[in-house]
This record gives sequence, structure tokens and C-alpha cells, in this order.
Amino acid sequence: MFDVICISSRKYSNDFLHSIEEIAESSVKMIILREKDLSENEYYELAKEVNKICVRLGKELVIHNFISVAEKLSIKKIHLSFSEFCRENDLKNKFEVVGTSVHSVKDAKLAQSKKADYIIAGHIFTTHCKEGLNPRGINFLKNICDSIEIPVYAIGGINKDSVKVLGCIKKTNFAGVCIMSELMKSENPKKLINEIKINFSILNNKLKYLLYAVSDRRWLDGKTLDCDIEKALKGGVTLLQLREKNLDFESFRREAEIIHRLCQKYYVPLIINDSVEVAKAVGAEGVHLGQNDETPADARKILGSNKIIGVTARSIEQAIEAERSGADYVGCGAVFGTATKSDAKKMSLETLRGICQAVSIPVVAIGGINKDNITELSGIGISGAAVVSGIFAEKDIESSTRELKNKIEAVVNEKQF
Repeated sequence: MFDVICISSRKYSNDFLHSIEEIAESSVKMIILREKDLSENEYYELAKEVNKICVRLGKELVIHNFISVAEKLSIKKIHLSFSEFCRENDLKNKFEVVGTSVHSVKDAKLAQSKKADYIIAGHIFTTHCKEGLNPRGINFLKNICDSIEIPVYAIGGINKDSVKVLGCIKKTNFAGVCIMSELMKSENPKKLINEIKINFSILNNKLKYLLYAVSDRRWLDGKTLDCDIEKALKGGVTLLQLREKNLDFESFRREAEIIHRLCQKYYVPLIINDSVEVAKAVGAEGVHLGQNDETPADARKILGSNKIIGVTARSIEQAIEAERSGADYVGCGAVFGTATKSDAKKMSLETLRGICQAVSIPVVAIGGINKDNITELSGIGISGAAVVSGIFAEKDIESSTRELKNKIEAVVNEKQF
């Protein structure tokens, strides 16, 4: 899970309580009421008002440093400066959650030994809040995560662009980021947090290829495409490809805008089939190219370095060439044959295994895959499966997708049923 924590600061907002309300309405995990310049009485009065907002909107409020204020308001979550944290010895009997801020590996280890529930580590990037101080950088964050087991949140200069490079932190205890000025100054906190989560998950989630849904209209039967796609998203698809072979550019673009908004709601990347132009027009997260489309290198020039570019590969040679040309993944099949593509030839499991061994980029199997045959792909080395009819032809798309995802997870992890 990748979460965003808000660190409050009145100096970045003209209407503080309104800003807090908008932030509380977003998907932020919790709000730490920092406000270090206030006296205890002033802080207490402000905390009362902020707590009302958080209670009403179901958001966690964390009191910063003022233990007595937390006790008066019966708030069971506290965040302390490291010096304050070290001075207190009875915190776990008073609070359900205790966090602290650290600036070294030594601090982090001590915080864990004293039973902190999480730590905030920083500052990672250059930030106006720490003007004149050099950032500690990514390696500092890596070392912190490596040295302890409790959740670690990064702070300092985090925005929708800088968050993209945090994917190099592979430890599972890297839990998310803390944001202060960017969030407090934002006119649209919901959108900002959404962009930050999407930018992190799209570029850094190694499981994004796990269950790759490919849209198809043939089973709509009076329903709308976005309705069926949302059911699949609710069921847990990790990547969605919008495939429309018969729409003109403008119709495809309009539809892609609708589906893109839907995907963003569930933090799922949208891949456009074949059309680099549509992908660019709607800001989709990537494009999937056939053997007769643009090369990955040409698509990259148009879309930019941070987009996902996939390529169909029907042989080991094609897969190797796709990787050499800059593809992020290859889609390979049809592994079980398919009725959704008339030109698709069946690919042997031996060829699929050979492709997985020949390239270092993710390999996604496609073609006739469903919940009944997916287990036959165990141990081959795929990173995920692209599914069409196995999702969209099902009567209960959401529950079928959920069942399929569970089985694909086991396959990718090489578990046996």
C-alpha cells in the first residue's frame, strides 16, 4: 500500500479550515496537525475544530507533540519530534499509534526499539521548507528502509514529479509519502493526491501487469462499455487496455477520456491499443503496439520517457527486438487460442517459456485465458495475463475478475493449486 499523509501548515493556506476540509475529503491516509508556532491553548482550540472536520469525514487526525491536547480530545494517535519521542516512556499505554521523525539510520533503529508504529524520514528532495539545507536523498531513504521493519514515510520536496523516482525503494516497509506545502497550497487536493498515487503506482508497481484487462464490445448486450469496465476495475484488474478497431480518431479520443477518468478513480493505468495519437491526446499512461505499428522508439519520442509502451511478440526474436527497441513489456500469445482476434495463431507454452527466459522485461500472456486454464501457465515465468473474454464475457464481471486475479497471483508466484 502506498499512502499519502498530510502535514498541516497554516502559512500555506488563506483559509486553513477550508483547506483541511478539502484534504480530508480526499484519499489522504491521515492529517498530522503540526502548527509548531502555536501555544498549547491555541493549538488545543485549533485541534478541536480540525477534529470535528476529521470525525465528520472519517479521516484520521494525528496530534503533533502536544500529548496533553491529544488526551483532552481523546485522540489516540500522536506524532512526536525525535527528541520528544525519546523523552517519553509511557506512550504505548496512552496511544494506539505513535510516530516520530528521524534524520539518520541510528534514529530509525532507536525509534523501532522504542516501539514506534511508523517513522517519517527526510528531507529527501530539495524543499522550500528547508531552504539552504541539502536534501538527504534517495540513498538515505533506502538505508532507513533497509535498517528497520516498521513503516517508513518519506518527506521533503514530494510532488507529482519527484514521487516517480521513489520506485527504486523496493522494501515492503516503504509505506508512502508526507506532503505539506504542495498539499496545503493546492486548489484541488483530491486531484493532486490522485496524481501522486497514480504516478507512483504506474511507474513503480511491479505487479501492474498481473491482470491486464483488454476491452471488447461484443458482450455489451445493451450495457455501456464504461459500466463493464468499472466492474472489472472493482474486481481488481491492474492494467486496462482500451481496444477500439472501428472508431475514428475523435470518437476514440472521446471514449478514451471517459475511460481514463474511470481508471484514475481506481489508480489503474490506461493503455491505448495501437493509437499513439489517442494516447497522447488523452494523457493515457501508455500504448500497446502491434508488429505493424510504430516502433517503441518512435512512440517514445511522441509520448515521452515515463509512458508504458507494450509490443505484441509472437516469437522469441520479436520479443528480443521489442526489448532492444525500448518496449516496457511484451504481450505474447495466443497461448490457448482465441476467438477475439481472427489473425492470432496459437503459441506453444514452450515458446512462451523461451520468451520469458530470453528477455528481462515483463512478459504478459494473452489468448483464451480464463479462470479455468490459467493454472496451466504456472512456472513459465510470466509477469501477468491479458484477458478479454475471461473477464468481459462473464455474467458477473466483478466476482469473476476477483477470482481470476487470485489465481493469476498464485501462477505468477509459481504456487500450485
